[in-house]
Amino acid sequence: MSFTIGEQIGRYQIIAEIGRGGMATVYKAYEAALDRHVAIKVMEAAMEEESDFIERFRREARVIARLDNPHIVPVYAFDEHNGQPYLVLKFIDGQTLRQRMKDSPLSKLEVLEIVTVVGEALQYAHKQGILHRDIKPSNVLIGRDGSIYLTDFGLARMLESTSSLTGDAIIGTPHYISPEQALNTETVDERTDIYSFGVMIYEMVTGRVPFDADTAFAVIEDHMYTPPPPPTSVKAQLPREVDEIILKALAKKSSERYEKVSDLVRAFKQVWLPSDNAKTASSSTLESLPDTPVFLTENGSAFPLTSERSVIGRNSSTKNIVNDIDLTKYDTKKIISRRHAMIQRKNDQFLLYDLNSRNGTFVNGKRISPQEPHVLKPGDVVEFGTGGVKLTFSV
Repeated sequence: MSFTIGEQIGRYQIIAEIGRGGMATVYKAYEAALDRHVAIKVMEAAMEEESDFIERFRREARVIARLDNPHIVPVYAFDEHNGQPYLVLKFIDGQTLRQRMKDSPLSKLEVLEIVTVVGEALQYAHKQGILHRDIKPSNVLIGRDGSIYLTDFGLARMLESTSSLTGDAIIGTPHYISPEQALNTETVDERTDIYSFGVMIYEMVTGRVPFDADTAFAVIEDHMYTPPPPPTSVKAQLPREVDEIILKALAKKSSERYEKVSDLVRAFKQVWLPSDNAKTASSSTLESLPDTPVFLTENGSAFPLTSERSVIGRNSSTKNIVNDIDLTKYDTKKIISRRHAMIQRKNDQFLLYDLNSRNGTFVNGKRISPQEPHVLKPGDVVEFGTGGVKLTFSV
């Protein structure tokens, strides 16, 4: 049984179906009480036949609702309608990473943003004792404002005290499933998510998944027994170091993979950008400063944030203005003010201030107030004036 368009489900009116998978259907709905749109995820009816499903659903929903991270789609509520359980989530107006990759190949900066943000969200969930177990492009959402979210923790489980998860059925998607999930082993941990994340990174950088076949069984068998082809064998122009990093994430034995998601992300970031971009004192590349927070341009140049305070703008020799981060050569439309914004470091936080610029400073599509600084988070996209230069904050 599925919901119908126009149907009233508790406080929510169903507006449209926006996604359907093997285990759930997602609808866009309107919540009149709060005048907002939400996403409703409805579990497939076949699951209701399991004797303990409703109780399991409630237990897992409570776990998922604990997640509080700016890059994880939050759960607002969970309930039942005519015996059919559903989750209520924040509605993200945008597209999935799967849809984005169908449009055109990802740029180097897009890849870096997604790896950074999804990695941060996944690492946060792992610290809460929660596995995702189904990392794939269709579970990454990209909002119209450029924000990136990880969604669909509906199959996650709280890690048991023994750091093991058990289940009677294979959970995961064949093209992204880890060998231990495919084997239905009793012991899985964070490294099963690292494997699936590695498959997704492989696809982002090469344009294809490491294993594909006519049947799901054949794909799963490859994940269990077949060595994946090196990414550079698919796309020769990739840095050779990328092979080592991704293939380590895709090791058949979980003990041979990265211990933490943050280790994979750090290793990837160190080799992803070319080493010959910016060579001035004000600009560097990510490889040369792997542990230093940076602002990244769309062409891969990086501005390290090593000072307590960095002023951003356009230099002017006639007015004797020299900024810490000079965006003159990137500002072809002359949108940026001579002293446009400032980054200040306080207690390991990076505060972004707009310096009463003429065209404003925007973070993820929203204009910030000159009176109130914005605390930068990994993956934040800062735009200096509408249609102006975009920089991405990365750590």
